Amino acid sequence: MTLRKVLIAICAGLASATAAVAFLSKSFIALGFVYLASLPILMVGLAYGMTSAILAAVVGALISGISGFPVMAGAFTIIYGLPALIIIRLQMMQHTVSAGNTLSIITMLTSGMVVTVAFFTWDIGLSKLITNHLEQVLKQLTPDFNTVGRSQLAQAMTPLFPGVVAINWIVMTVINTVFAQYILVRIGYNQHPTPAYVNLELPFWSSWPLVSAAALALAGTGEWEYIGRNLAMLFAVPYFFLGLSVFHYLARRVTATKAVLITLYLVIVISMWAALVVAAIGVVEQWFGLRDRFSSKSLTKDP
Repeated sequence: MTLRKVLIAICAGLASATAAVAFLSKSFIALGFVYLASLPILMVGLAYGMTSAILAAVVGALISGISGFPVMAGAFTIIYGLPALIIIRLQMMQHTVSAGNTLSIITMLTSGMVVTVAFFTWDIGLSKLITNHLEQVLKQLTPDFNTVGRSQLAQAMTPLFPGVVAINWIVMTVINTVFAQYILVRIGYNQHPTPAYVNLELPFWSSWPLVSAAALALAGTGEWEYIGRNLAMLFAVPYFFLGLSVFHYLARRVTATKAVLITLYLVIVISMWAALVVAAIGVVEQWFGLRDRFSSKSLTKDP
């Protein structure tokens, strides 16, 4: 590595750590920077390679530990550093690993974290642990709220909490990756071509974790049902993105492409049910090839 690359990697790690610990300021606006913490590492890695990314991740972990609490170094590594390094490595293997494979692997990594936490908290129960944690958080955020009301709110949030948190993390990781590649292309520092997201394809094996988790949610009881439900939500994320690729493919076939896509994303933001419908369309695409069917029909109609 040249001195210039070393300095850029160190600056990227510093920027990443600053964003990661922004929540310590207790400012609502600063919380938004937390979601961008992996962006500097991704940009350095996609521009200069794995060595620069590792240096940025190490610097970020060290600064996070110094700025916050020692445990923040480990949290930074797991939440931001490791996923960014995996994505960069897979991006470097783009000729053998597609964007769909990368998305599926990141999803499996996240599910592994959920299962690991569930395993080590089995005696207490993951659902009970989350309820207790939410009650403590709500107590700090709403000290004037009555105890019964806090308990009811915590119990209402518990059933889908692990899945929602994990999905939020995956979505932000994907957005940061796409954003990093977009910036690098704009400034001419990209080392790899931007994947054609509209042609996103998932590996065939990605359907089996979803089916297994759904079966566990339906047949299981107690903590088994709880874990299965949240894992099923998590494994549906790649299919949500696959469903979006179908909508983008169809939107290209109409004149008001931008208007159609803007409306779609607004509906998804407003309604969780719309997101479920998009994921369901992704499942149908995986099993029956909707884009191929639409393409064949288009060719048939052409004179």
